[in-house]
Amino acid sequence: MRHVNDLLDFSTTDLTEIIDCAIAIKASPNDYREALSSKSLAMLFQKTSTRTRVSFEVAMTELGGHAIYMDWQTSNFILTDLAYEIEYLSRNVQIIMARLLSNEDFQIMAKASQVPMINGCCDRYHPCQALTDVLTMIEHSAKPLNDIHLLYSGVQNNVSNSLVLMADRLGFSLTLATPETQTSAASYDIQLQAIIQENPKIRRVDDPRIAIDAADFIYTDTWIDMQFFNDPKKSAEKAALLTKMQPFQINEPLIEDRNILIMHDMPIHNDYEITPGLVRDPRSIIFNQAANRLHAQKGLLYWLLSHQPST
Repeated sequence: MRHVNDLLDFSTTDLTEIIDCAIAIKASPNDYREALSSKSLAMLFQKTSTRTRVSFEVAMTELGGHAIYMDWQTSNFILTDLAYEIEYLSRNVQIIMARLLSNEDFQIMAKASQVPMINGCCDRYHPCQALTDVLTMIEHSAKPLNDIHLLYSGVQNNVSNSLVLMADRLGFSLTLATPETQTSAASYDIQLQAIIQENPKIRRVDDPRIAIDAADFIYTDTWIDMQFFNDPKKSAEKAALLTKMQPFQINEPLIEDRNILIMHDMPIHNDYEITPGLVRDPRSIIFNQAANRLHAQKGLLYWLLSHQPST
């Protein structure tokens, strides 16, 4: 059974096929209106969400299927053994997407599930976002994918981890302008750190200005986990992080008049990781990128349910 977690077990061919499915469905949506007819997706949310919920629910609807929204806090997932609940849930649906705080929870669920599971985001990986990002770069560049250079400026986190895997498998250049990664960080993954060290097209630098002239796209993500952003207990930590991360902010002095496209996976925190002027800059493709979550989700759902062993 194929689950979608860290993508390390997905080949170049697998990932290319998923993106090709997304492109085909986006181009001819009417051809796929019944593609997942009579299929049900359970969507389990331990973390807050806008784009993940909307894109998966609409994707299933437009592919002829059905999506069930489940809030972790109002379900029995908080009351009993996680494996028991997921095994029960998986006996009612054909696929499960879970947006979780911890990847350890996803691994427990994947072992117990009777159907394929998709990691809709956790502390370590964000595979759905990375698929969306590659789809977006393909659409907005005349270059072949393996000639594209993506500059990611911010924190090494779940998003950058999944981008590292995608760059390694699909061959585009990726520069991570980030502080040094701490081995104690929740997002730390030793296999992905090894890829950064070994792949000559992937590197980490201390300053985005080192790589910006060579980049076709510049990308950032929130510096603070969204579930903590409005927590008053985190105010001192936020202030210290803002000072530490300021050199990695996407702002007007960094971008200047360069021919570079601006990406952000949202939600956006103005004047933290990006200035509001650049969110609405003509070079920004942020909202096109966000809209592509729907199409990437369609491609992933269609491909995954088409590539399960028959029973």
